[in-house]
Amino acid sequence: MPATLRGLGVRPSKRMGQNFLCDPRVARRVADLVEDPLEPVVEIGPGLGALSRDLASTGRPFVAVELDLRLAEHMEKELRPFPYARVVRGDILDRAVDALIPEARRVTVIGNLPYSITTPALEWILGQKERVGRALLMVQREFAERLTAKPGSKEYGSISVFVGLNAIVKNRFRVSPGAFYPRPDVDSTVLEVTPRPYPDTSAEEREAASRLSRASMGTRRKTLANALATGLGLAPEEARVLIEGAMLEPGRRGETLSLAEFVALARAWLAWGGAEGRL
Repeated sequence: MPATLRGLGVRPSKRMGQNFLCDPRVARRVADLVEDPLEPVVEIGPGLGALSRDLASTGRPFVAVELDLRLAEHMEKELRPFPYARVVRGDILDRAVDALIPEARRVTVIGNLPYSITTPALEWILGQKERVGRALLMVQREFAERLTAKPGSKEYGSISVFVGLNAIVKNRFRVSPGAFYPRPDVDSTVLEVTPRPYPDTSAEEREAASRLSRASMGTRRKTLANALATGLGLAPEEARVLIEGAMLEPGRRGETLSLAEFVALARAWLAWGGAEGRL
């Protein structure tokens, strides 16, 4: 793999957390999670194609989206034998599933995500709504722990709330550093992310709950009242009224609130005028 990358003039970016999957056993294990051989797949950043060949060889509709033009050209050659596979050059964040595989009702998204784009890629996936049936994402273990964290834990934060409001996340298996080149300093985790709205909520309520979680956890260990007053630009008494309207204690800390409690806070905020721009 190092020789192939050098031949293409590609140097993995340590700053961006760019590590190429090089273990065929791990690639096969990920590909096997897509049990239907004809299930359409969109791959984010195929790199040198460790996953791509396994996924495309079944004859399924397959699109690999690659930003680096040198890697894209390499992948076009790699996927040439597979008539239903193609490479799209560009940034996945600028594309939509509707345009990538318009004939498919739903697709599975797969990616070995560099740390620098993990959050934007996850937001993109959840923004595709019903067009993405699920995603299989290889991410740093620390990030995986944040997505599945429980209220009150040190890993729990606004990204935990955002994902919990919009998806079900499962850990599928851990991947050791030796499966990548260059070798990272940490383990990775393969996550299965299934988009679904938190039960009995509207899109407006989920968006408000997510934004309130960012405000309430912007400074950890502040009380909920103080954090919301600072984060929303409210007077302290206004913050207390908002919190008590959601049947919560102003003295609690934002990192202790459950998803249901953030939804309750969002409903109180929207009733109080949050939809009109006070957030």
